[in-house]
Amino acid sequence: MFEDRTTENLKKDTLAQINEGLGVSTMAGSYADGVVGPVCQMVSSLYKALPGVLSMLFVDASSGPFLDLVAGDYLGLTRLEGTQASCGVTFTGTPGTRIPQGTRFLTKDALVFNLDTEVTIGDSGSAVGHLTAQAAGSAYNILPGSLSGMQVNLPGLESYVNDQASGGTDRESDAALYARIMEARQRPRTSGNGWDYRQWAMEVDGVGQAKVVELAQGPGTVGVTVVDGSYRPVGDEILQAVKDNIAASRPIGASVTVETADALEISISAEVDLSSSTLEEVKTLFVSAMEDYLEQLVESKYGKVYYGPEEDLPYILYYNRVLSILMMIPGVDTLDSLLVNGETTDLQFQPGQVPELREVTLR
Repeated sequence: MFEDRTTENLKKDTLAQINEGLGVSTMAGSYADGVVGPVCQMVSSLYKALPGVLSMLFVDASSGPFLDLVAGDYLGLTRLEGTQASCGVTFTGTPGTRIPQGTRFLTKDALVFNLDTEVTIGDSGSAVGHLTAQAAGSAYNILPGSLSGMQVNLPGLESYVNDQASGGTDRESDAALYARIMEARQRPRTSGNGWDYRQWAMEVDGVGQAKVVELAQGPGTVGVTVVDGSYRPVGDEILQAVKDNIAASRPIGASVTVETADALEISISAEVDLSSSTLEEVKTLFVSAMEDYLEQLVESKYGKVYYGPEEDLPYILYYNRVLSILMMIPGVDTLDSLLVNGETTDLQFQPGQVPELREVTLR
């Protein structure tokens, strides 16, 4: 927009405005030339900065740090930080073996978990403990038995097996923060309306989406259901934080029920004929495409406030959509069979449920 406002062009225009009748020389190297030059250089730098003002005032998902400025200064929103995953762990070994607090365990991908409190193996030869991820992130929601090594091996400790880890969420992305900015602009919060409850829930680190049902159990009642940034149930600590935040903000007299969604596990098995790709390559692409589809289902359910319980209806995973996704994977020629949770029919989710892809078997 201001590409022509260079130092040279500004200097030329400025010197041309000097009245020749004043007897002031405008030649290169003259006094006027020496004074005008630095001023025009500074003015040119201001012109170069002007496009950035548009990014500051009219943000989009690519505005970077300006998103945080607009969110905080104008809307009172703060980017959500990630949360750490945690899980139980079972130890076996020589009775009396001490496993100190802070002992580090690793997955094959070098994700680190620390033991929360010291554990001593009892007379039975086993003991249980609790681990917390070293850093925040959804990558730490590891599957059972994923721990494969220790930073320092301990004499007397023979084996360790972790449970399913949960509660790990990523730091809010630019796209997600921008979506909250746009929602705050388009759907004003006021006087404890549905959008107020939604935002109170989503102010808590670890919450990715919140569904609100007004009049959930009659007049004066509100139901709030939350999921994390990966559209999975949140942990107990996050859920309690949501309850506390809503309790501190809600209007007096409102009766509020806050809960997290229940996960409905999905298992998919199929027999496929391949032309070029390997089964593992097809499986990787299929799992990624299915997770995108499941996220779209949850987004369509949780990206809205439901103003009455009669509107909060079940939603459906379509069998033919799963079939189509698999057939569109490069390398898949034909499909001999496809089962979704052992059936060849659509799968229905209740309003308080979210899908969770647990197992994909391709043969």
